[in-house]
Amino acid sequence: MRRMGLIKRGLVLALCGMLAAPAVGMLWEPMVVEAIEGENSDIDFDLTPADSNYKGLAIRELKQYYLPIQKTIQEAGNKDKADAVISDTEAIINQADISKGAVDLALSEAKAKLDSYKVKDEQPVEPTPDPEPETTNNNIMVGGNWVTPVANGGQHVSVVLPVVNMGRNHVDKVVVTPQISEDPAKWPFEIETSNYSQTIDSLPGTDDGGDDMERRRELTWVLKTRKDAPGGYMPLAFNVTFENEDKTLTNVTLTTYVNVKGTTGVSADGTASTPRVVVTGFSTTPEEVRAGETFTLTLHMQNTSRATAVQNMLFDIQAASESTDTTYVAAAFLPTAGSSTIFVDRIAAGATRDISMEMEARSDLAQKPYVVNVKMNYEDENVNAYENTASVSIPVRQEARVDISSIEVMPDSIEVGNEANVMFSVYNIGKTKLYNTSIKFIADSVSGGDTYLGNIDPGATSNVDAYLSGAAATMDDGIVKIEITFEDEAGETTTIEKEMTLFVNEMYFPDDMMTDEIYGEDMMDQQGGFRIWWVAVPVILIIIAAVVFLVIRKKKKKKAQELLDLEDDLGDLDDMEVREPDGSKEENPEGEEE
Repeated sequence: MRRMGLIKRGLVLALCGMLAAPAVGMLWEPMVVEAIEGENSDIDFDLTPADSNYKGLAIRELKQYYLPIQKTIQEAGNKDKADAVISDTEAIINQADISKGAVDLALSEAKAKLDSYKVKDEQPVEPTPDPEPETTNNNIMVGGNWVTPVANGGQHVSVVLPVVNMGRNHVDKVVVTPQISEDPAKWPFEIETSNYSQTIDSLPGTDDGGDDMERRRELTWVLKTRKDAPGGYMPLAFNVTFENEDKTLTNVTLTTYVNVKGTTGVSADGTASTPRVVVTGFSTTPEEVRAGETFTLTLHMQNTSRATAVQNMLFDIQAASESTDTTYVAAAFLPTAGSSTIFVDRIAAGATRDISMEMEARSDLAQKPYVVNVKMNYEDENVNAYENTASVSIPVRQEARVDISSIEVMPDSIEVGNEANVMFSVYNIGKTKLYNTSIKFIADSVSGGDTYLGNIDPGATSNVDAYLSGAAATMDDGIVKIEITFEDEAGETTTIEKEMTLFVNEMYFPDDMMTDEIYGEDMMDQQGGFRIWWVAVPVILIIIAAVVFLVIRKKKKKKAQELLDLEDDLGDLDDMEVREPDGSKEENPEGEEE
């Protein structure tokens, strides 16, 4: 029974102690706060939370955790670090949209940092070992005279890092990792993967034999250059970790360079670069500008800066002065509105804008390109003033004008196979030079006469002296076309037509032409088509037959006349009587007249 009483008394005392412990803690806590606050602490140790939610409870828990270890942290010389951890953690917890999970994570990290600032328990002192040769190798470096790669904005480039071990001993497990950054001024490439590390299994040292080139190992990264990366030579840093012969690790940093080109917007120090406004092209309406005519000039402008817009832009468009007269000089193009300036309010970064102006080309311009200067004044977003000048060349076409003198044709009518002489002059009455000028005569009745005149300067004259041959008899009004062909300074060909009159007749054969002439060599050489001797030969034969008939008939008639005359003479002899001397007539003894 006595033992049971003692047990009951012990249980009652234990219960009373348990109930008294919280009260003691509550009394002890203000005493500790007061004692620590007396040591110039910078932390507000008001442990009453501002609100009853999880943020206030977390801040109160962090301060309670710091109180017991604050003195230890001070002795270690880390009081400022601890105060900064508590302030930073409190700021994180007080964020408006932070979740309870994030609060718990921030509280856990803060406690871990505070623990790291305490003085560690003293470890038993071990005897100092005998000194050994140092095996750490810090002679890993970029080897060789490597050519600096050029990185163009928006394009890929191969960055090669040659690594060489200049130490005596070889090293293993060499891991090379570039220092990546979102800042284009530090890392001018797109971040396209989560791991850029590369590994070299082993790097031989000088004791392993071989020269520097033989011991070198090359690592290559294919990277895409950012379009907003600043231009110029930019350093690239690589972290290198390797294992020495004694299995210790060593870290070194290697640096190489890349030449960034073709990017705009930000300079190497991170400041905005000068915005450039350029003329990327132009167009005209109509497309072909002719001297003396009106046209609309449209300029395509671009703000090449990718970081800065430009505003309050004033464009002054002036054509260069041109003249062939020493006493008169004027601009090749004049604005029809009288003003040569155009105002543009703003062009955004990297944007384009078109500006137009109606202009008139002088009528006396020679055919060639003419320069138009564009002077630009503008400001950036910080009202910094800039000036720039650009130029474009506008080709002008001058209409070619050609005329000819009166045409002389001698004779104005020829027979087939004969020639006529044609003479006239060609005048260049335009403002442009004529090149490769040539003359052709086109008609079914003539051939030949092609003439090459060559080049004719403005205001000059070239003469034509040609011979045309009759090819066939004229079957129409005798019109012969004259084609005048020439080229301008652009190489384009132009043809102008004129007309002349020349008649070609059939060949004439006289009546007394001999047969052997008809069958001469010229007629025998004719091939194909109509043969004139098909008609001429029968006609001539008929004429010859008629002549022969008449001659024979005349001869026969003459002979008959002679016979008649002879008969008459014989008749007269019959009438004559033979008389005697006495006048008597002698009788024919046979009774017949002699």
